Amino acid sequence: KEIEKRKEVEKMTNKEVRNSQEYIEAFAKYVKTGNAAECRSLLSDNVSGGVVPVPTFVGEIVAKRLEASPILSRVRRMNAAGNVKVGFEVSATGASVHVEGANAPDEETLVWGTVELKAESIKKWITVSDEALEGTTIDTLGEIYKEVAQKIVEKADEIAIGKVIAAPATTSAANGPGVPVLEVSAIAADTIVNAVALLSGKAKDLRIVMNRQTKAAFEAVALGLSYGADIYDGLKDRIIFSDALKSFSAASADDTFVIIGDIGYGFQANFPAGNDVKIKVDDLSLAESDLIKVVGRLPMGHGVTACGRFAVITKTGA
Repeated sequence: KEIEKRKEVEKMTNKEVRNSQEYIEAFAKYVKTGNAAECRSLLSDNVSGGVVPVPTFVGEIVAKRLEASPILSRVRRMNAAGNVKVGFEVSATGASVHVEGANAPDEETLVWGTVELKAESIKKWITVSDEALEGTTIDTLGEIYKEVAQKIVEKADEIAIGKVIAAPATTSAANGPGVPVLEVSAIAADTIVNAVALLSGKAKDLRIVMNRQTKAAFEAVALGLSYGADIYDGLKDRIIFSDALKSFSAASADDTFVIIGDIGYGFQANFPAGNDVKIKVDDLSLAESDLIKVVGRLPMGHGVTACGRFAVITKTGA
């Protein structure tokens, strides 16, 4: 029976193998023991080194976490090997009308810049006791992956927000697309409106990113106006909440507490090793404590890649 089962597995592609019950069970044993020999023997390339491919159901867990992410689910994503340079227009002359028989129109004057999306490894690891892993099943294996993948995606969102905040205020070919800054000493009825006014007309699918406590402060302003004005400039239903931004009350001088922009067009992420969180199991470094490390890793490079798509609101020192 074992020989027949192995022959059936050998007919499969690696993707099909990773979806098979036999591989899933072998992977669960790998997480328990740290021994990947059985997993590798089932794969057609049967490599002795490198990261052990996760079962396909784990990839689905990661994909669901990415799609549930308020930031990464909206950015442009790509899978190009290594670091990627993305071009952006700094400035350019417009098109002209050419009358038949007239001289040729002037050549376009174009200033072009590039943004390099340097891949960084976002990592998260947890420890699980030997006793807990003794009862590892496919379900508990899925829970471990959910936890690791969730934390990695949350960190990726946090880094993306940090990239927008760290972008230069003015666009240049050398420093990248600019993200203008609106400085305020207090939240007012026109704060969001004035920030939106800093965006280019090309920014279409706008979102507001803020802390929930900041929204409460905006609501207090709206209440004081008896809700007689739209303080969100039509974007109340397009707010993304993130604890990566401080609340207005907790923000210090020059801290950003609101981001407004077209996330889908103004930001780009590259996953050079694919969208899967790579998992390694370390059963040696904490062996004296009867603990096993489960380490998740997702290489990603991302940044602001278009001009006029973002604006930030910061707190002044006043």
